[in-house]
Amino acid sequence: MTKVAGYIRVSTKGQAEHGGGLENQADTIREYCTANGLDLVDLYEDAGVSGANGIESRDALPELLGDLDAGLFEAVVIVRLDRLARDLMLQETILADVMKRGGTLHSIAEPDLCNGDPTRTMVRQIMGAIAQYEKALIVKRLAGGRRRKRRNQGYAGGWVPLGYTIGGDGRQARPEVDQAGAEVVRRVFAEYAAGASTRAIAEGLTADQVPTQRGGKWAAATVGTILGNPAYKGIEYPAIVDGDLWDECSARRQARNKRAGARA
Repeated sequence: MTKVAGYIRVSTKGQAEHGGGLENQADTIREYCTANGLDLVDLYEDAGVSGANGIESRDALPELLGDLDAGLFEAVVIVRLDRLARDLMLQETILADVMKRGGTLHSIAEPDLCNGDPTRTMVRQIMGAIAQYEKALIVKRLAGGRRRKRRNQGYAGGWVPLGYTIGGDGRQARPEVDQAGAEVVRRVFAEYAAGASTRAIAEGLTADQVPTQRGGKWAAATVGTILGNPAYKGIEYPAIVDGDLWDECSARRQARNKRAGARA
């Protein structure tokens, strides 16, 4: 039997906590695998994560790609393409990343969209463009209210970074520092500033049995997400790390990426 992993995602914290979105997706994937003779080895869950978020801005997706690269399974199953991404370029980038690692993608709602046929590829990309357009309309409608609430450091919905929790309910909801998570964030910045690579930091956190937000193992991309998040220096969230330290790590990452690009 072909070993596969499922990937499920919902956009908002409310959907993750109270909606049936994740559970329904998981059930659909299990039924599909059973009906098609596929061995479902794991389900990777990004809860409260926008479909426009890149790979490094998610928790479960980098872990999934790392496990695919390690040969733990051969294919990825999703309910439909917009669960993978709601941005056309991001959708195609993730697909290319899966294939680069020797994997294939099964979309239950849109079968055979990844078989290389030019017509099916065009249909897949059109569907990705429609999902991106729908996402843009939603963002435009909500942007004004979100900006007003964030100016007052209120919680405007969506993914909450490691190191924070949401206190209060409804209009009174506010992001607050979660001390246990904040210590992990500070460790990441301190070790990176001291010269450690993102991979070495991830390996150290895993070795020390420090859980990710999802409870899985750390990946270099997950560490990179933390280092690149301006929330930690007090942008729309309470500050966890000193602004100068954040800027120092950001400059170091940019220099490393530039050197890597020059070598390529």
